[in-house]
Amino acid sequence: MQCYRNLTLYTGYRTLQRANIWMDGIKVVAISEDPSFVPENIGTLTQDLDLQGMCATAGFVDLQIYGGNGKLFNSEPTVEAIAQTYASIRAGGAEYFQITLSSVPYPIIWRAIEACRAYWAGGGQGLLGLHLEGPYFNPEKRGAHPLANIRMPVYGEVAELLERGAGVVSYITVAPEQFDDATLDLLLKSGVNISAGHSNATFDQAMRGFERGIGRATHLFNAMSQFQSRAPGMVGAVYTAKPWASIIADGIHCDFAALAVSKAVLGDKLFLITDAVTPSEQGDYRFQFKGDRYVDASGTLAGSSLTMWQAVRNCVERAGIPLDEALHMGNLYPARVVGMEHKIGALVPGRESGIVVFDPRTMELCAV
Repeated sequence: MQCYRNLTLYTGYRTLQRANIWMDGIKVVAISEDPSFVPENIGTLTQDLDLQGMCATAGFVDLQIYGGNGKLFNSEPTVEAIAQTYASIRAGGAEYFQITLSSVPYPIIWRAIEACRAYWAGGGQGLLGLHLEGPYFNPEKRGAHPLANIRMPVYGEVAELLERGAGVVSYITVAPEQFDDATLDLLLKSGVNISAGHSNATFDQAMRGFERGIGRATHLFNAMSQFQSRAPGMVGAVYTAKPWASIIADGIHCDFAALAVSKAVLGDKLFLITDAVTPSEQGDYRFQFKGDRYVDASGTLAGSSLTMWQAVRNCVERAGIPLDEALHMGNLYPARVVGMEHKIGALVPGRESGIVVFDPRTMELCAV
């Protein structure tokens, strides 16, 4: 059991001053602003720290990350790659993640599904599920996804994917205009979280997808039809329908002014992802770090080098988003996006949220 004292706590629902919090690993046991309060049956404390006015919030939730510490899941769909990604996200302030697989042939998807099951079976922590970013995309908006790996959705193949991925595949990004009604209905009734992305949909096509039940949009602005005066596209549909929308707050995938505008329009429906990759020199996805971003062999922007904490800081320092709201974009809101708000994403007794401590003067993370 650990006790951290004298903190400003951003719980997800309110801000507490000079508060104390008791944790059992990643589980929140008790919170109090009363300095004399001691929880019942607390047992022996293994750590009791006065953090002297530091700030704390729940661990962040990254719903789109492709690997970490040199292990790219596309190229190495293994338990070790998931474990290295978990180590990577924790260093950046996150507690939970969806390991993400870009468009790949089905045999690699099957291997990725089994790797997730093996990771859990071995006691692996933090993994919420597998995010399949593809392969059902519009080729015109494939970004760094190889054209050979893009597929038109076929009912029987989608049904097999859902069957094989039951309990593992938690999130699928698709281009809605590529689907017939029956196949899209199959996805929407599966219980998997469906997101629109890598799409060249017209405004009407995108709106129809959202009206039929697609409740999310993947990396707003990137790999989607843009907002134009005579063709509002996917971006215009997101602004109109207001599904949950992820955004990459690095100033490269979208300008910080676009981030601020989107926050003003979408409010609590906008949430942060890193979209982070790691260097890779094998397989279909070969990424190199160039200055401040990752690119593929052709120079196409292929993923960020963000951490969740860097994304939160950018929201505050570069887009003028209030600190408490930027924190929500990294923990509470993504927990809601995947229906896990009851368990993670906020500092509430009983939730297994983990805790992130930071210095409000330097905006640097603090080790506890």
